[in-house]
Amino acid sequence: MAAGGNWKEMFHASENGDLELVRYHLRMGVDPNHQHQEYMTCPLLESVRKGHLEIVELLLQNGAKPNIIKDFGTETPMSIAIEKGNKAAIYLLNTYLPEELRQHQYGTQNKILITGGNRGIGKAVAKNLLIEGQKVIITVRNEAEGNTVVEELKTTTGNPNISLIQGDLSNTQSCKKLIQKIKEDHSDINRLINNAGIWMAEKQLNEDGLEKSFMVNYLAPYLLCQGLFPILKQNKPSRIVNVNAGLYVKGKLDIEKTPYGLDFGSIKTYANTKLCNVMFTIDFAKKIEGSGVTINAVHPGVINTGLGDSPKLLSKIVKVIKRFWKSPEYGAEAPSWLAISEEVEGVNGKFYNEKSIMDYIDVVVNEELRAKLLGKTKVILTKKGYVKL
Repeated sequence: MAAGGNWKEMFHASENGDLELVRYHLRMGVDPNHQHQEYMTCPLLESVRKGHLEIVELLLQNGAKPNIIKDFGTETPMSIAIEKGNKAAIYLLNTYLPEELRQHQYGTQNKILITGGNRGIGKAVAKNLLIEGQKVIITVRNEAEGNTVVEELKTTTGNPNISLIQGDLSNTQSCKKLIQKIKEDHSDINRLINNAGIWMAEKQLNEDGLEKSFMVNYLAPYLLCQGLFPILKQNKPSRIVNVNAGLYVKGKLDIEKTPYGLDFGSIKTYANTKLCNVMFTIDFAKKIEGSGVTINAVHPGVINTGLGDSPKLLSKIVKVIKRFWKSPEYGAEAPSWLAISEEVEGVNGKFYNEKSIMDYIDVVVNEELRAKLLGKTKVILTKKGYVKL
């Protein structure tokens, strides 16, 4: 490392993605806007060209001109970002450019929380949204595994705007802690994608005495929606997307048995808990109508993920059939679309079969059954110390 600041070294560091070396030379007083006669360009232009957005932001924070023009040329940071199709760079430059120079045809940059974003559909959704220039937070149970995924997605998408928050959706108290962490660390989210889900091969109860898939597939999204609604409303327009399953139509909820697994069956329980999730989606949509926040559920397609891959669930025939199911990347298309597309702005309380609205089955629009589920949910949570539901 040089003893003092050196423009050429900083320039090459900007090209090569060496954030710390760029930071060092800026500290040494190197002018980020100088265009050396040998290069006739500047670090900001080349870091945008190479997609090193952390360096782009650092340069902008240290006085780099967002509208600088390449010497003896016409290129600007924004023209390069547009040519490269780098939406994350476009959104970043927009925050530093004067209003009259901003690009508005690229939609809005949102901050999106995805539960279970470290694998399967959730990971593919995170990748889609990062490519679209969005900011993403994923919740993970295993922090080390999550960090690996975060670094992978930064590399594959060129968008550094992804972070993780460690949390567990398997019981009411861990959900409560996760909600509090999100409110403290990410109070600016305006999208919530409830993606995490499980398909149990055997009945298992959690610390609350609740069947685990009832907890993760229904009660956790319920708690997240209720707990995070105030900040979503504050950051409106906001959206909630509940990743569901077409199998919900096979659900036959027994309000006194299903929460505790007293009617457990591997396929039946999965369908029952997804049915609960859909009923909640309808009720919550009614509750928040006109608030600036919307909620919709989506069946992403028949997707080959790790869900339900227990040997006790998979027969040899099903293993063969799963080879023909669609990829997580395909399954990510509809949830990603619902999260950011202008086409669905203001749509509330619907169920999407991929990207098409599908009518609810009769049992879901049965207000009496939905009221029973809501009442049971409040009883369960009141016993666990939740005072505001």
